[in-house]
Amino acid sequence: MSLRAVIHRLLQNGRILLRTYKLQKNPKYVVDGVKFNILPNGAEVESSTSAVQSVFRNVGFQVHAHARRLFVDNVLRRVTNSLAADLRKRATKRLLFGDSAPFFALVGVSLASGTGILTKDDELEGICWEIREAVSRMQWNISKTDCSESEIKGDEEPVGLRSLVLGPLIAKGCSAAVYAARKKQESEKTEALQNSEMSVTVDTNEQELSNFPLAVKMMFNYDAESNAMSILRAMYRETVPAKCHFTNEELSSWEKSLVDRKKTLPSHPNIVQMYYVFADRVPMLPGSLSLYPDALPARINPAGYGRNMSLFLLMKRYDSNLKKYIQEKQLGIRVSTLLLAQLLEGIAHINMHGIAHRDLKSDNILLDLSEGDDTCPLLAVTDFGCCLADRVHGLSLPYHSPDTEKGGNAALMAPEVMCSEPGPFTRINYSKSDAWAAGAIAYELFGMENPFYSSSSDTRPPLNNVSYTEEDLPPLPERVPVTVANLIHNLLVRNPSKRLGAEAAATVCQLLLWAPSAWLHPDEPYMPSSNEILQWLLCLTTKVLCEGRKLSAAVTSSSFNTEGVGEGCVSPPRGIGTRRTLPEYQLIASFLMRVKLREIRAALDWIHNM
Repeated sequence: MSLRAVIHRLLQNGRILLRTYKLQKNPKYVVDGVKFNILPNGAEVESSTSAVQSVFRNVGFQVHAHARRLFVDNVLRRVTNSLAADLRKRATKRLLFGDSAPFFALVGVSLASGTGILTKDDELEGICWEIREAVSRMQWNISKTDCSESEIKGDEEPVGLRSLVLGPLIAKGCSAAVYAARKKQESEKTEALQNSEMSVTVDTNEQELSNFPLAVKMMFNYDAESNAMSILRAMYRETVPAKCHFTNEELSSWEKSLVDRKKTLPSHPNIVQMYYVFADRVPMLPGSLSLYPDALPARINPAGYGRNMSLFLLMKRYDSNLKKYIQEKQLGIRVSTLLLAQLLEGIAHINMHGIAHRDLKSDNILLDLSEGDDTCPLLAVTDFGCCLADRVHGLSLPYHSPDTEKGGNAALMAPEVMCSEPGPFTRINYSKSDAWAAGAIAYELFGMENPFYSSSSDTRPPLNNVSYTEEDLPPLPERVPVTVANLIHNLLVRNPSKRLGAEAAATVCQLLLWAPSAWLHPDEPYMPSSNEILQWLLCLTTKVLCEGRKLSAAVTSSSFNTEGVGEGCVSPPRGIGTRRTLPEYQLIASFLMRVKLREIRAALDWIHNM
């Protein structure tokens, strides 16, 4: 580097650092002609703790913004020549304001030229950070809802059963019943007000589920008092994936602290889309006396044990669950692998936010079949009633008493959870328990009986998650690729320290689906360079960003070509330009939203050394 270039870079970077230093000294400061007011009017830095915290938050944001601009400028300065200064300037401006395409285009061209411009690991990880940010800004990969805020205040018009039209029963379990639903039209609302109609509207004539885009899950309430906060306190786990909930200004402080301790789960394509959560009176619905008589209150069934009010969850209506889908269809390797990847991405998202599901089974996995019968459906994890979502404990739960709840489905409970013994210093680690359950469910995805379930058609006794060994696991069919079979067996390893986590397992699946086949060849393992990995990631990102602009309209009138699956060992190679279905785009986007170079290298190492 010439002396002139060194002096120029010192002057430029020093100017930005000086601005940041002045911003810390003076809370009102002008940067590039924009005045930043980081304290309330008339407030002093030392006046209150909240003001000081506000200063640090704003200063941290500015430091982050300047650091990002430094990184982008330094990269673009090397990937283009001196004649493209205007192009670099425009690319930087568009990137900082949300458009990543020019930046990725310039970086991609430089990587493809093979000049070795980007060599440092921190620079390569910085490009991955930009990929994560760009894909995270894409809104098409997550279903939109009617509510723009995460909570609705008590003085606003609440969402309740009277604002909905209920349709036929979809499913019934031991703790809830699910009905198809749709929102009332304005004419129906006006008619109900004119007639002073207070009962719940039920459409008994319409049996076509396609006319009901929503579903209402009515929880059975036997113990909680018939008021909203008691119900929420008793069933708060069910509301973890909810986007909107109701608050009450009169809520006592200790009830507020309980609600605040609960972790919330951001939206994700492979997590159930739950729009609203509300408490309402249990209605008299057709067939309820014969379907769930014990859960009804005494005002409806004198012999019932239910309370007058319960919790209702308004969510997207899905077409089927995984258990029913597997029973009705013969899944190919491609579809099974895509479903396994979606399941692992959903679990990785849950665990990354400090939540453990603890009740995974094929009944609790929903499928959206709107893309057509000949394509892979969209998978969504549901039923969080047994989850661990505590801000204090995270994924490690103190186990001081045998009365502590370990989870839901005992048959698919990980060995480290099932074998734990209570004690004064004992804690149960749930960080890889959901991944273990996914390994057991994977047997069902690839056409076999779950080895931990009993079956009348099989003379083999079910494995016991307390005493089984890895050698006891039945072999998967020969048609299953070796890498996929090894991944499933690894997820069922008894020792959690030797087991892949959900995020690492999901990365392995994504590589098998989309990575170049030369990277995955079992006989001649090839470890790509960091630049090659980044070129591949930029290709995927470009495809997602370009197609994502068209997908908002395509969701309603989708006609994607769905031949094949990707470039990996699961299917024949295909070009990056091939159009894919919406679940495949969402799967790739989920991968790109968390991608890191070191994790890709670790996954490739595992594939080569398994």
